[in-house]
Amino acid sequence: MARIIDTQRKLLIQHGLLEDIKEAGEEYGSLTAALAAPDWTLLDRELSPLFKQVKFCLLFGEEEVPELAAASELSRLFPLLASDCPDLKEKLAAGRLAVSFSPQKESNFFLLTGKDQYRFYWGQGATYFLSSGEKTGDDWAMVQQLVKELTAKARDILDREIYQGYLDLAEDKRSQYLLEVSGLADKMAEAPLKDFKEATRLGQLGQSQAGVSFKKTAKLLRFKSGIDKENLTGKKILADEELSKRLSQIVFGEGNENGEAIVLPDEKAHYPRPLYLQDPVTGTILEKPAIDSYQEEPVAVQKPTRQDVSAIFDIIRFYRDRKQDNESQAAFSFLMYVLESGSIWKIRQAIDERNGIVEDVPIVAGLVGQGETGKSTLLKIASNLTIGNTKEIVQAGSEDKLFGMTAAVRKKLLAGKSLSKQDRVSAYSSNPKVINKNIWNFTDHYMDEDQVITPICIDDPEVSLFSSSAAQSFLKKRSNRHGEKLGVEPVAIFSMNSKGKDIELLTEVGRRGYVISQGNQFRKKTDADIHFFEYLDGNTDNHGHWLNNTLFLYLTRQIDRWLEEMDDEDYLKLKHDFLYPVKHAFWQLVEEYGLVNTETKYYIHMKNYNIVEDLGRRNWSILLHDEATLREITFTRDNPECMIPARVFPNKGNDINRYFAYLPASAEICKTFNSQGLTVKMANMDLWQGNHLLIERYEKETGIAAERFEIEKARAAAEVQGQRMVENIAPYLKKNAKMMDRMMKVTEQNAQLLAEKEAQAEKQQQEEAEKKEQADQIQKLLDELAQAKEAAEAAKSEEKKPRGFFDRFFK
Repeated sequence: MARIIDTQRKLLIQHGLLEDIKEAGEEYGSLTAALAAPDWTLLDRELSPLFKQVKFCLLFGEEEVPELAAASELSRLFPLLASDCPDLKEKLAAGRLAVSFSPQKESNFFLLTGKDQYRFYWGQGATYFLSSGEKTGDDWAMVQQLVKELTAKARDILDREIYQGYLDLAEDKRSQYLLEVSGLADKMAEAPLKDFKEATRLGQLGQSQAGVSFKKTAKLLRFKSGIDKENLTGKKILADEELSKRLSQIVFGEGNENGEAIVLPDEKAHYPRPLYLQDPVTGTILEKPAIDSYQEEPVAVQKPTRQDVSAIFDIIRFYRDRKQDNESQAAFSFLMYVLESGSIWKIRQAIDERNGIVEDVPIVAGLVGQGETGKSTLLKIASNLTIGNTKEIVQAGSEDKLFGMTAAVRKKLLAGKSLSKQDRVSAYSSNPKVINKNIWNFTDHYMDEDQVITPICIDDPEVSLFSSSAAQSFLKKRSNRHGEKLGVEPVAIFSMNSKGKDIELLTEVGRRGYVISQGNQFRKKTDADIHFFEYLDGNTDNHGHWLNNTLFLYLTRQIDRWLEEMDDEDYLKLKHDFLYPVKHAFWQLVEEYGLVNTETKYYIHMKNYNIVEDLGRRNWSILLHDEATLREITFTRDNPECMIPARVFPNKGNDINRYFAYLPASAEICKTFNSQGLTVKMANMDLWQGNHLLIERYEKETGIAAERFEIEKARAAAEVQGQRMVENIAPYLKKNAKMMDRMMKVTEQNAQLLAEKEAQAEKQQQEEAEKKEQADQIQKLLDELAQAKEAAEAAKSEEKKPRGFFDRFFK
């Protein structure tokens, strides 16, 4: 029940739309309505009787050709008028009913008008807005203007004269008449081919392949393609018996078309959305809602957050710690390629300008491995990092016949030719060669789109996709471009199920395509793992953070700037590692956000993943972990090398050359081989494998392990004996320790007493010395007093002595 909001009184009307119209209908004489998918019997029974004058404007979906829908609707309505819609038929005969259709998608409305009043419902779905009142003032003027705009392009398809003309025709002429009345014949002649392609694309997006409307639209596209080169008008089409018959078959299902229609896949409907473009001159990044959209908006490139940067390492750790074997090197290299993918074309251009080898820069990437190894998850991560969603990943294995159509049928459909019965039987192929070729053609068409830098992600093609001849042809064609042929091009990213088989890469393919293996499954998933998978898939956040494309857009801009300022030293780094630009720009963010540590340094400086080396390591690991192989290896004591005989290799030794080629020369494992086998350096092989397998086997076979065991055994025995001795003398040692403690305490007490006595004696001596010094000072004073007294007495006695005669004169 649609709800009604009265915009004037600001209230919600409780009953539904039909009930409200029926309640108000007695006060109004005419009804003008625009509606989609009408129920004619309901209109005849519930609405039409309420009004003297009725006008209906039919609305159709954006995915439909409106003239096609109008013709189909008329063919449905006319039989109903004869039996099930008496009131509509009566009004039609009286000239009080008219039906039109709008070629544009508009909103539904119902306009009830009386002599002085109006009531206008406008909306769609579950909500309608109501305006009502007298037919004066601004509100009524606005309603009139709105209805005029909504119906301005409407075309009349049913009135009294049209219906009478239909009744007057013979049965076999009526379908042509409806094609003329609806305007479809004129549209087929006058409208451009792109309009039908657009309608087909929208139909494919809007409904399933089984949709009747979509099938008819797709047939119209083929019909239009077939007649587009001829100088035809609508009248000529209807006058041509064959063309008229074919068009009637499409619209009304007349005649026999030899079975169900075969739909030509609309490739562009499967392109990513949104798309990001780059102006080759200014470097400006633009966002485009879809490939066929005219809307292009400059992107405000934002700086990634710390979480955006650390999320990359979170993913790497997940592929390191949660898998049965560490595959973080592969995951890190893949993510760096994804983040650099928007700049691949510019990197190739920069290399070409310095006469470098552009073919060594991969233009596609492929994830290869068995099920449940995280390939599709990495592909979803790539989609999230580049367009911010995972909805646009092309499902090669389940897309409805997108890649299975044979070349012969495709050619006929594009030419608008009729298909034979045999064509229909063999229209689609399950042959991997056909499917692989179609996938590469699809990728080729996408890369031809102007200025696009968004990679396209394709999930679950056959693993033979990269080893097919079509792959070699495509990659050589796209990659061997130089000079003016180099331009803005996107890359393609695939995820393929190896089904337990090693992928075989041609040399030319291996140079131009970056193939990355995911060979190990995840460990038993915890609740935290499941949550993190949901985060990686883009279905949930991780502590309030979602995977997004901010980092991709920012790094694309930073790499462009680095390439513009690149000097000779930078170019040498680029030649050595085509992923250097993205690592350099990414590392600047790592440093800025304080994420530099031993782990992040390890990943940023590690070698790029190499599938040949990785698969070689895996195959060697399987071979060397076979006990039967280990029994055949010859070990010699004090010799750092061992002999692996030719007979242990698959195919009775015929694969010895392949296994030798697996060994990287830089690892210095084996210099050469002969018919007898390979002589390898055990320590270097173990280092390359990341284990101690050969060294441990060497020590076992030469007795070194047994000797070490005896030595360890004797050492352990000695340790046990020593422990027992310690346990036996422990009580005595404990007792002696207590005695020593007491002796130490007595010694400390005696030393303290002695120190106190010495301090007291020293104090006493000091006091005696002070007393002696005081006594000496007193004695000195006494002596000085005695001397003074003696001197005074002598002087006195001298004065009393009688003086002689001479003393008087010689005084």
